[in-house]
This record gives sequence, structure tokens and C-alpha cells, in this order.
Amino acid sequence: MTDISTYMRQARSRRGGDPRQLAGRWTWAESRAWIDALSDHVGDWQGIPIPLGEDQPLVLAPGHPLREFFASIDQADMETVNIVAAEDVPDDEEIVNYWFCRVRNIGVYVARSKGRYYAVTVPVSPDRSMDRLTFWLQTLGCADAWDLKAEQRARDTLRAMLSDRQWMHYDLTGTFLETSPRSRITYMFRRLRPTIALTPRGRDGRETSMRCIAVLCMHPIGLYDRSWGGCMVPTDDVMAHLTMMRGDEAFLWRKANQHKPSSPEAGI
Repeated sequence: MTDISTYMRQARSRRGGDPRQLAGRWTWAESRAWIDALSDHVGDWQGIPIPLGEDQPLVLAPGHPLREFFASIDQADMETVNIVAAEDVPDDEEIVNYWFCRVRNIGVYVARSKGRYYAVTVPVSPDRSMDRLTFWLQTLGCADAWDLKAEQRARDTLRAMLSDRQWMHYDLTGTFLETSPRSRITYMFRRLRPTIALTPRGRDGRETSMRCIAVLCMHPIGLYDRSWGGCMVPTDDVMAHLTMMRGDEAFLWRKANQHKPSSPEAGI
């Protein structure tokens, strides 16, 4: 098959330019249509992810055929989780590591300049509320990549997979529960949030009130960094979690990232 970049250059020429560079003349709906047409042309069953620009880096799943290609077209490093604005870093400096210190509530950046390393600390609110606000705002921005008709089709498909009560919960709250008959773990599936795994069993083996044992984050195609949004429409991501739990629960746990409930990524 011809390399995907060749098709993009051909399509760009036929349609009068790259939609990512024609913000003044293209709407997001037109850009999605352009990329959808390209996806149909090359026969890509999973669709081509919609790039939203360097403010919302696209992080494609390992093994995705376009992972390296998107990394080469104005995307931030796909392995970077914590983004530091370029204007905050001098040209001769480089951020090489980051972590959050929960004891002192500070973000710690390790930088390198002219072969020498040093650390910069940034105060963070104890409850990390501002990080959660960033995730909210970034997730709103992801809506430009999604098609309302595709979301409606996904909702229709999910409706047929759920009981009446589960669908009522999802339709009204964006959340529903299902208990695995194998592990007896109860999963809280959430639209635009990772799935929460719950159990009534305490660490001593006795049953008490429900407690969270893990927060499972998994986007089969990819996600937009520092957000809860994926490359697929929100309900498609929910269905991916549900079908994987029903079909191969152990694989879901292996495939998903596990976030601490207190972290902004967990969305709790």
C-alpha cells in the first residue's frame, strides 16, 4: 500500500491545502470531512485521528500505523505526559524529567542547560484542583475532533448492549454500573472519564462498603494529552471498555493505565 503521507499530499493538493493550515477558511466540520474522506480512500478501518494542533498533542496508541507520522507533523513528543510551555524554556535548556511531590505539594522539573542539570519547583494546590480544571478545559477542546452523528450512532449501539436501568443511568448521568460474573468486581463505566473498578471486599476479605481498587484508563486508538478525550467519540470509548471487560477482563487490566484515585487523570 502506498505510504499514507503520499495520499495526504495528494489529497491536500486536490482540496486546495492542508486543513490544519487553513483555519481561516476551514471549519472543524470541513476538516473532519476532509480527513474522513482520506480515511475512506486509503481503506483505514479505524479512521485517521483528527489533529487539533500543538495546544492539544495527539498521543496515539503503541502500534498505531500513524504514530510516527503524526509525531513528525508539528505534534509534541508523544511520550511526554507533562507539557511545559515552550516560551518558559530558554533555547539552550531542555526539560528532561518531571514528577509531583505529594508530601510538599510541588511539581518538580529537572532541566538540562549546557550539560548541567538543575531542578525547578512549582507550587501545586493540595487537591490539584487547577490540574483538574486543565483537564476539563482540554476535554472541551477535544469536541472539535468528534462528529455528532458518529456519537449518536455509538449511543444507539450501546443502548442495545445495556439493560433499561443501565441505559437510564447512562442517558441521564453519563455513567452506569456492571458487575463482572467472573471477578465480582463492579465497574463504573463513565463517558469522558476512566473506568472505576469497585469491590465491597475489604483488605481483610470481609465485605464492607464499596471501595475503589483501581481507575482504568484505556483509549484503543489514542487520546489528546492532558484531557479525558480520545480519538474516538466518547461513547465509542465507553463501549471499548465494556466489551473488553465482558470478553477478556484480564486483558482490559493489562491494556489499561491504572491511575491513582487522587490524581487528576482519574477524573474523580
